[in-house]
Amino acid sequence: MHTQHLMRSTAVVLAGTGIALGATAGMAQQSTSDGDMRCFNGYGYTLEGGDYRYTEHHEQRFVDGKINHWDVTYVGRNGQTIATKQLEFADSDTVPTYTLEIPASGYQEGIRHANGQWTMFRRESSDAQEQTKTFTIEPPMAADSGFDPLVRERFDALTAGKTIAFNFAAAGRQAVVKLRAKQTGTTTFEGSEAVVFDAELDMFLVNFFVDSLKLTYDPESKRLLEYRGIGNMHNDAGEVYPVRVTYASEMPSEARYAGAPSAQCGALDG
Repeated sequence: MHTQHLMRSTAVVLAGTGIALGATAGMAQQSTSDGDMRCFNGYGYTLEGGDYRYTEHHEQRFVDGKINHWDVTYVGRNGQTIATKQLEFADSDTVPTYTLEIPASGYQEGIRHANGQWTMFRRESSDAQEQTKTFTIEPPMAADSGFDPLVRERFDALTAGKTIAFNFAAAGRQAVVKLRAKQTGTTTFEGSEAVVFDAELDMFLVNFFVDSLKLTYDPESKRLLEYRGIGNMHNDAGEVYPVRVTYASEMPSEARYAGAPSAQCGALDG
């Protein structure tokens, strides 16, 4: 349980780190008075058995070419929202302030930043007391979906064979943990070449008990294509479980039959 909870906190929402920087199939783009919007979906399956579980619907707002606000809605197999997440990148490109909420259990976690103070928070259930812990940003550092821009900043070094060590603010664990990422191979995704990175805990002995997180990226656009590892949704027993999340260009039939939203911006409005 200890190591599983630790991986949950470091992996939480890594399954949702699919920032895309260029126009691609399956992504909707539009311009608004507040900036450019980019929207897309991720499709979550159990790692063992490959059973469809949920769709992540992402809506991002960019200001001056940088992501500023990011909403993620998790839609389950009955077409209903099972979790939400809101992130703001106003104060850091890689350590966003955010709130993740799972209504069924009342679980919440996230990061706040006020008056120069960074604070992690976590609440296990709706009737539980909130836990908090302050921390300082120690570069290179990421939190939640800020993992993705950190990887993209160091993409050339990773593909050149270097191992990148960095700090990760894990709100679900109420701790800053050390991670290391490296390229472990290549693969194909939708017929095109892709690179595979592993991210693992940089702590003695921990790697003997948990698997690494595997992330597949497009080497040209540096877009996350697939994630494999501990997810952030809960099963019927209230535990997180290993998932494969694919950011496919076309909606899979099983997601469509389950009432998943389209990848268009505003698909869940109204």
